[in-house]
Amino acid sequence: MERARKQAISRERIELVEAPAEPDEAFLELSDVPAAVVCAVCGQPDCGGCVPMDDLTNASGVVAILPWERTGLGWPTRLWATARLMTLSHKELCSSLPEGGLAAPFTFALIAEGIAALGLAVCFAAFGLLAPDIAHVVLVDPHLRGMAVRGLVVGLPMVAIVMVVLHVLHGLIIDRAARAAGSVKRGRGLRFGLYACGWDLVTLPLGLCVLLFTDGPGAVRRALGLAVSVPNRAARAYLSGVHALDPARTLRAAKSANVGTAVGALAVLILAGVAAVFLF
Repeated sequence: MERARKQAISRERIELVEAPAEPDEAFLELSDVPAAVVCAVCGQPDCGGCVPMDDLTNASGVVAILPWERTGLGWPTRLWATARLMTLSHKELCSSLPEGGLAAPFTFALIAEGIAALGLAVCFAAFGLLAPDIAHVVLVDPHLRGMAVRGLVVGLPMVAIVMVVLHVLHGLIIDRAARAAGSVKRGRGLRFGLYACGWDLVTLPLGLCVLLFTDGPGAVRRALGLAVSVPNRAARAYLSGVHALDPARTLRAAKSANVGTAVGALAVLILAGVAAVFLF
């Protein structure tokens, strides 16, 4: 009897050791383990290292790849997957943001902000249906109708471009604050800022509707809660992960970046307002 009990305990221990850990879905979406690792510079598998170890994204051999920069999927799928990760899994993504070019994130930013601005226009149009008298006046009056057309043709692209500029400014200021806090790492602020445009795509009305159908009400509540806090949270993850700052310096750099971004954003919005006066 005692022997049987010991054998049962032994089998349970073996099963616990061999049982695979539950995968982190956010990490799996961000990561890709290559079948063969070669040097990114010379292409040789036995290279001793053309690039210093400090410049590599991950020394573990696991290469983080953003969905937008992958191939084989349609652009709407890659766009939404990246925006969703940047919002709901901002800590994992921003702390291990990979290096890369700027063409892909710049395209992502323009498309994301363009769709977000278009979603706002659709919401305003929906409100117009609730007030048919106002909509009728706008359609009948030539001056108001012209302003509405200019708002769609000129205003929407202008809003999208201004939002991209604000996010890029945020990313660059974070890198500057990191260097002031003692970081010696190579920053990726431009890529951070451009991909941060995904926040607007997810947390504005059109994105929330998509999130409701794809992830359910819980994800919508989480996204609404992150609408205001995600910039600071993501910046701190980026500072501690990419710039390898300790908690105290991360907090100090994040506060400095918030102040600098607020001042820079105010200047950009004033310039945009002046431009809008001349255009409209």
